[in-house]
Amino acid sequence: MKAFEWSHLFETGLTDIDAQHRQLVDLLNALADQLDLDDPGRIDDLLSELAAYTVYHFQCEESLMDAVGLDLAHVTSHRATHQKFIAQVQDWLHTRNMAGQISTHQLVDYLANWLIFHILGEDRSMGRQVLAIRNGMGAHDALVSDLPSDDPRTGVLLGALHRMYAGLVERNGQLLLAQGRLTALNASLEQRVKDRTSELEASNALLQEERQWTIEAEKMASLGRMVAGFAHEVNTPIGIAVGAVSQVSDLARHFGRMLQQDEIPEELVHENLALLNESSGLAMANLRRAATLVQSFKRTAVDQSSDAARDYCLGEVIDDVVHSLQPLFKRTAIVFSIDCPADLRLHGIPGALTQVLTNLCTNAHSHAFADGSRTGEIAVRVTRLPTDVELRFLDNGVGMDAASQSKVFEPFFTTRRNRGGSGLGLYIAYNLVTQSLGGRIECFSQPGAGTEFRIRFPLVAPLGDTEPIC
Repeated sequence: MKAFEWSHLFETGLTDIDAQHRQLVDLLNALADQLDLDDPGRIDDLLSELAAYTVYHFQCEESLMDAVGLDLAHVTSHRATHQKFIAQVQDWLHTRNMAGQISTHQLVDYLANWLIFHILGEDRSMGRQVLAIRNGMGAHDALVSDLPSDDPRTGVLLGALHRMYAGLVERNGQLLLAQGRLTALNASLEQRVKDRTSELEASNALLQEERQWTIEAEKMASLGRMVAGFAHEVNTPIGIAVGAVSQVSDLARHFGRMLQQDEIPEELVHENLALLNESSGLAMANLRRAATLVQSFKRTAVDQSSDAARDYCLGEVIDDVVHSLQPLFKRTAIVFSIDCPADLRLHGIPGALTQVLTNLCTNAHSHAFADGSRTGEIAVRVTRLPTDVELRFLDNGVGMDAASQSKVFEPFFTTRRNRGGSGLGLYIAYNLVTQSLGGRIECFSQPGAGTEFRIRFPLVAPLGDTEPIC
């Protein structure tokens, strides 16, 4: 790419000045060649070299004009043109360094056009005046003789050309300045985007922490409700057993008083023995019931609060969950139907499955059966597959529409927020199934036709997937 084509028309008649002009032209063309190679470092070096050499060249011209004694009017005008050019180029270079980039193509075009007009104008005029003075003409006469023709058309044409060139220079400068400002604005916007991104990342991290805390709080609340329900449930058999034992104690004291008598009617003895057997049997039956509840609760509570993997019986886990939720369903017309192979043993985290079943049951109680006010059935159907197990959790409650079904596993989605729903139960269940159990869970429902949750997971939990992540 040739930014500047040299011609004999540019020669001033001053050997040193023309040689410097040729060197400036070579630097300008070298800079133009580098634009296609797109080497920013080399382009900046050439721009700096060109600017420095231009300053040196202008100093040589001004020293020559002073030494020859050119008319002050020409020297002042010529020097002002030099200073304006240097200030413009330095401003562009500063903009490039501070803002990062300006259009070097536009800068090269400007330099080429400026040199053409400057050499054809001030420099050739300077050359003619210098040669005239060296031939014996006075400085003022040399200036006057070099003025344009008195033909008004020549003046009009030259004035139009100068105004057009001045307008182009000013417009080009404005474009370069605007581009520099735009580049600086882009850099500022990039920084603002980075700052905003950092703020969003920090907010997101805080949100994740709050979500994790809320999930853990929900799990602990679920366990707390289970403990409260168990305490209420176990209170009945313990109370009956205490009453029966108290009656046994009374009968024993009564027998002690009877033995102090001389004669004891046989019928009275048999009657008291029958009451003793009945009371002790009632106490034993209720103590056994309480022991069963305690054992079931112990397994459920330990599993639900533990992340440890172990061998377990699936049917036993299901029964334990149903027993632990008896207080919730006790005064409802909701019945359970369980179909699970008795010998089906798995290896994994029973606590994860316990939490999933608990959440599904409480969700059905709240949503499918309107807090237990509706009659219905909850069925759990288990099928053993070659390497997996399929657990279907079904209810014949109110069901849900397609919009709710599509969001059912999303965190904090609930249709009962005004009644205290957190929207985390099914979200926790989804994460436990997919991560702790290494399986998948799907939901199928229609309004008025109940809901089915279909869960499928391996008989043996995959290694490395036994930590519940919620």
